[in-house]
Amino acid sequence: MTASRLITRAAWGARAPKKVSHDIRPGDGGVAVHHIGGSPLAITDHAQCSSLVRSVQNTHMNGEYDDIAYSFLACSHGYLFEGRGYGVRTGANGTTDANDRFYAVCALTGGTSSTYDPITTDLTEAIRTAVAGMRSLGGAGAAVVGHRDLTATECPGALYAYVRSGRFEPGTAPDPQDPPPPGQEIPWPGVLLQYPPVTVHWSARTWQQQMRTRGWTIGVDGAYGERSRRVCLAFQQEKGLTVDGVVGPETWQAAWRAPVTAPADGDTSHLDAPPWPGVLFTYPPFTRHPAVTTWQTRMRVRGWSLDADGVYGSRSREVCLAFQKEKGLTADGIVGPATWQAAWTARIT
Repeated sequence: MTASRLITRAAWGARAPKKVSHDIRPGDGGVAVHHIGGSPLAITDHAQCSSLVRSVQNTHMNGEYDDIAYSFLACSHGYLFEGRGYGVRTGANGTTDANDRFYAVCALTGGTSSTYDPITTDLTEAIRTAVAGMRSLGGAGAAVVGHRDLTATECPGALYAYVRSGRFEPGTAPDPQDPPPPGQEIPWPGVLLQYPPVTVHWSARTWQQQMRTRGWTIGVDGAYGERSRRVCLAFQQEKGLTVDGVVGPETWQAAWRAPVTAPADGDTSHLDAPPWPGVLFTYPPFTRHPAVTTWQTRMRVRGWSLDADGVYGSRSREVCLAFQKEKGLTADGIVGPATWQAAWTARIT
């Protein structure tokens, strides 16, 4: 964005903040998109935008905020207003954790689904510019989320479809488009979805929604965590993909193109378990046996973190105990016939 398109605090007449906090870690999150509210603003004259930004700041500071709550604000004419700016903790995201990890960019728009202000190309480009700046100059992470992804709210209204479809990602096509209808394949976004740590990105929500469409039980929250990884592992195994728990190009594409086979929902009861080897895996002492590797590999596929080294030791016993408790088996830390069978036939949860 050119300097003429960036309106500084001094230029729009900002009040001095009551105090400023730099206690943030935006590299662990990214940028949250907001809007003004549920009523259309119907601003046609750009001269009104500075007045609106001042009004927002006054409302915030006359209440519980130390400053205007947002990091930046964007108007439909393509201008970006400096709010708290780079490196400063926002107050807009609804929770302590969300304010720690996410900057906030607010569109000067509002309305309901039937009355929403026009989402102009200039507005979209201004938000993209804000995101790019908060990454390059403010250290923001890769995630672009809606306010509603962070707390219970309808914000950012009609803009949320743009968040979900990646329209606010810097470098995307300048003309806004409606997001693809459910079930229509979306090209791989170039972001690896993996855990740990949790990957928060609009594409995680898109993939999760597609997996739900396929019949898997999975939250659609835009955060790729432990449950998403377990679904991914089971899906990869089912489809003969590389079983690594990472949604890359191949796994992403398969979510749309691979045949839907039942049962889904993480139910692996259609898989045949290898015959129990007749050896109890116990610790202490260590149990060393080729079948230990088979069991450890299967537990890794189910999403558990342990080495497949053929040695049943303390970590394997910890996994076994947790798995037995989860599945209502006798929790003794011993892999016997029932625990062996369940590794293949029990539902992945």
